[in-house]
Amino acid sequence: MLKDLKKVELEITSDCNAACPGCARTQNIDTLKVNSFSLQDLQRLFPVDDYSGVEFKFCGVLGDPIVNPDCLEMTRYLVSCGGFVHFSTNGGYNTAEWWEELGRISAENPDNIFIHFCIDGHKETNHIYRVNTKWNIVKRNIEAYAKVAAKKTAAWIFIVFDHNEHELEIAKQHAESLGFEFATRTGMRNSYHDWVTKLGKKDKKVEQIITTTGKKQHSKVNVVKELDDFIEEYKSTKVEEEKIISVTNSIVCKYIHEGEIFIANDLTLWPCCFLWDSAFKNKDNILEKLSTQGDSWNSLKDKSIDEVLEHPWYKKLLVESWHPYNDLHLPRCIKTCAKNKAYHNEILWQKD
Repeated sequence: MLKDLKKVELEITSDCNAACPGCARTQNIDTLKVNSFSLQDLQRLFPVDDYSGVEFKFCGVLGDPIVNPDCLEMTRYLVSCGGFVHFSTNGGYNTAEWWEELGRISAENPDNIFIHFCIDGHKETNHIYRVNTKWNIVKRNIEAYAKVAAKKTAAWIFIVFDHNEHELEIAKQHAESLGFEFATRTGMRNSYHDWVTKLGKKDKKVEQIITTTGKKQHSKVNVVKELDDFIEEYKSTKVEEEKIISVTNSIVCKYIHEGEIFIANDLTLWPCCFLWDSAFKNKDNILEKLSTQGDSWNSLKDKSIDEVLEHPWYKKLLVESWHPYNDLHLPRCIKTCAKNKAYHNEILWQKD
C-alpha cells in the first residue's frame, strides 16, 4: 500500500535527447509512443502528505526525466512533502538557467535531492555511447548545477567501456573539481552484448562496435548465464521441484521484498523496471498473459496506487507466477532477480 512504500521509481516521460544503443527506446524507436505525465498526475497519485523516508527516483526505462517540462515543479512538490528525490540523467538537455534552478532547490533542501549524472566518458568519448549528447552542453549543465547546489548532492556515474577507459581519470578529476562523488557502473546488458553505435553527420554516419572486456565486465555474468540455462531447461523439459524451489526462493523482488514500485510513462504500475521493459517489448508474451487480469488492471489513469496494489496479481499471483509451470509465469523475474539480484547493476564508488 502507498503508506508502506519505501521507493517509487517514476518514468515521468518516454522522451529523451539521447539515443544510447543499449536502450530499449533506441532499439524499438518505430513502436515507441512518447508520453509524459504531469505535475497534476503526480499530485493526484501522491496527495499532500508526509513522505519522509520515501525515495522518489526520476529515471525509467525509456526516457530522461529532465525532458519532462514539469520536472522542476515535480521536484519542488515532492521535496515539500519530505520526499527524497533521486535523479538519473545524461545531463545533456535544458538550459544552464534550468540547472541553476535545480541547484537552488538542492541548496535549500540538501538532504532531499541527489543526482546521478550518467556521463560515460569525457570530451572525447561520452557521445559514443550517449549518442546525440553534446559535450559542451553536458559540461555547461553540470557546472551550472554545481555552481549553486549544495555540496555532495550529485555524483558522476561512469560506465567503463573499452573505448572510454583512457578518460576515466580525467572524468574523476573533473567530478572532484565540481564537488561531485564519482563511481563506475557495470551493467549486465553491457557484459552480455556488444553495441553498435552510429556516429558522424546525418548522411555520413559510421558504425562503431562498443565492447566491454576484462575487468570492465559484470562480476556475476556466469551466475546469470546459469539462470539463462535454467530457464531454457524448464522450457524444454520437466525440472525437479527441489531445483525450482532453490532458484525461486533466491528471488529478491523489488516490490515484494523491498517495498518499491515502478510507474511507467503511460501511468501503468509495475513491481519493477524490468517487467515494464518486458511489457514495452512484449517479451515472453507478457501482455497476452496479463490480459487475463482484465482491462487497465494496473492503470493509474482511473485508479489510485492502493487500488492497483489491492489487485489479486499484486496480492498473490505475482509470487505464485515465479514458479516456471504457473500459467502466469514470466521468466524475466528469474533472470533479473534470482540469485539475490545477480543481474542488477554494480556501482563501485571511487574514494580518495
